[in-house]
Amino acid sequence: MSQNPTPSGALSGIRVVDFSRVVAGPHCTMCLGDFGAEVIKLEDTKEGDDLRHHKAPSIECDSPYFLSLNRNKASIGVDFTAEAGKQVVHDLLTTADVLVENFRSGVMERHGFGQEAIREKYPRLIYCSISGYGRQGSRATRAAYDPVVQAESGQMATNGGSESGPMRTGQAVIDMQTGHYAAQAVLAALFARERTGRGQFIEVPLFDVAVSALSHYGIRYLLDGTEMPRVGNGSNAAQPIGIFAAKDGKLIQVTCAGERSFVQFAKAMDRADLCDDPRFKSNPVRLENREVLSEIVAEILATDTREAWIAKMNEHGAPVGPVNEMGDALTSDFVKERGLTEDLAHPLVGTVPNLRSPVHLSDTPIRQAVAPPMHAQHTDPILRDVLGYDDDRIAALKESGAVK
Repeated sequence: MSQNPTPSGALSGIRVVDFSRVVAGPHCTMCLGDFGAEVIKLEDTKEGDDLRHHKAPSIECDSPYFLSLNRNKASIGVDFTAEAGKQVVHDLLTTADVLVENFRSGVMERHGFGQEAIREKYPRLIYCSISGYGRQGSRATRAAYDPVVQAESGQMATNGGSESGPMRTGQAVIDMQTGHYAAQAVLAALFARERTGRGQFIEVPLFDVAVSALSHYGIRYLLDGTEMPRVGNGSNAAQPIGIFAAKDGKLIQVTCAGERSFVQFAKAMDRADLCDDPRFKSNPVRLENREVLSEIVAEILATDTREAWIAKMNEHGAPVGPVNEMGDALTSDFVKERGLTEDLAHPLVGTVPNLRSPVHLSDTPIRQAVAPPMHAQHTDPILRDVLGYDDDRIAALKESGAVK
């Protein structure tokens, strides 16, 4: 059984049993599905993934959040708290290469699917557990939410400005990064299995990912105890970096990360003299004089329209770009040129939009996407085609409530 009539890609032939829901786990399994893995999403028999319902009343299909994380998957509704449902899951695991879950600690164990309980039964299975704070330790049983983890890990301390105070990112970036790390770990484990013949246990906690992603902010503190100040849209590392208004009120993002880019930027503004000004001749002194430099740049950019400045900057190779609203970005000519959006056929509403995978592989290309599944859309074909159940057995399972 495949939710895609022409499965292909680097992971073609790999089957993933996906217990995960909400963001981090589904992001991981979506990445694996993009690479050609067959992803079977296990959902409860009542409401399914909670994220399906995070939407405005006017939206007739599943939520945009769910649509953004669940392409290239099949959905089966199964009650794995019931014995008949447990057997369905075990039958699926017999055929699986990878299991991904992100329940709170103890849930999988309580129902007999903890990695210790099934390791020997399925020795080639790669078991990927995405947790909040680790499966062991003082916070093992705590639920994890991206904004809370951003706050606790120090991530929020890197965002916002001196007046706003700490600020979270608009996107659930820790969830997304965790999904990426988990997919990366699954790929490594699949590669290792080619040599050893055995699967292994993977754990990727959100908190650990968030601390790892502190990057140079974290290293600076560990080096000398310095808490880097919040700079909003600016930078502690280089200048000028920030957002400036053009004559027409439209915003321009400027990022001069080094000497070459500052020279290009100054020439594009017809102010090459700034490069010889002792206050601005090198990045260290530009950092010391960031306020006066920002005032000069703001004055200059306010003399012409954004379109005119972008043209001049592009001509000189200066690192600037327009600050786009979502609609401007997604309908831009360049997004169309790159083919980054598409419409996917959907059984309920005709089509739904998709943001395509950014990965390009020459020999094993990303598969042609199919829309995220409706709740339990593929229960029958999974039971029939993957597990070989006959119609009577499927009907009995549905009658008992073990599957939907």
